[in-house]
Amino acid sequence: MPLEITARSGWTELVLNEPPRNVLDRTMLTALVDALDSLAAADAPLLLLRANGRHFSTGYSITEIPEDIFHHDPHVRAADPFEQVMDRLTHYPAPIVAAVQGDAYGGAVELLACCDLRVAADTVRLGVPPVRLGLVYSHTGLRRMIRGFGSPLVREMLLTGEAVTADRAFHVGFFNRLVPTDELQPTAVRLLETLAKGGPQALRGTRRILTLLEEAEVLSDDALAEIAQLRHDSWSSEEFERARDAFVKKTPWLFSQEGTVEDTTE
Repeated sequence: MPLEITARSGWTELVLNEPPRNVLDRTMLTALVDALDSLAAADAPLLLLRANGRHFSTGYSITEIPEDIFHHDPHVRAADPFEQVMDRLTHYPAPIVAAVQGDAYGGAVELLACCDLRVAADTVRLGVPPVRLGLVYSHTGLRRMIRGFGSPLVREMLLTGEAVTADRAFHVGFFNRLVPTDELQPTAVRLLETLAKGGPQALRGTRRILTLLEEAEVLSDDALAEIAQLRHDSWSSEEFERARDAFVKKTPWLFSQEGTVEDTTE
C-alpha cells in the first residue's frame, strides 16, 4: 500500500509507504489525491504528513516524467496527478504538519512547501536538481518554494542543483523545528496538539486567508505563455533525453557549454 491513512485523536496521519525512496509515481500521487479529496469532503481533520524509510521522498520518477506537466496548455498540466496533489495540499481546508525523517528531492520539496508547518530530523538534506537533467521547473512550484525558503536560497538550489542541509533550511525558516531523529515524531505531535487547541473554523479561515494572500500575485498571459514554452522546450530537448538516459544507466555526465551532454566515463 503506497499510502497509509490513520485517524488519530484530533488529526489524521498520511504516511508515504513505499520505502526506501517513496517515489512520487502515479500510484502514490493518485492515492494522495483520493485521500485528500475524501478527507476534505468529510470533516477535514488536521493532517500529519510523514514517510517511512530512509528518504522522505526522492520526488518524481525520472523515467516516468510525462509531457503533461510540461505541456503548453495549463488545463493539461492541471490534470496531471502531480499538479493535482499540489493543488489539493494547498487548498486543503485545515492546517497540515509535515514530519521529515529523510532526504527530499525534486517534487517532494514542493510537496513540503505546500504544508503549513514543517519539522525535520537534523540529518535531512533537500535538493531540487532539474537543471542537472536539462529541465525547467514550474513557476507555481518555484513560487511555493520561494515562499518557504526565500529567493536567494531557492536561486542557489535551483541554479546549482545542489542539495542543502536541514540546518540551512531551518535558518531561512523553511523548517519550523529541527530535532534529532528520535524526537521527530513527538515534536510533530506536540505541534498538532497545539494546533488542535484552536477553533476549527478559525484555523480553516486563517489558513484560507493566508493561501489567498500568497496566491494573489498574477502573471500576465504573455509571461505564462513564455514560461510554458520554456518548460516544454526543456522536456522535448536532447539535453533532457540524454541526461535522463545517463541517469538511468548510472553513467556520469556533464553538460558542455554548447548545451550537449558529455559522457565523463573513461
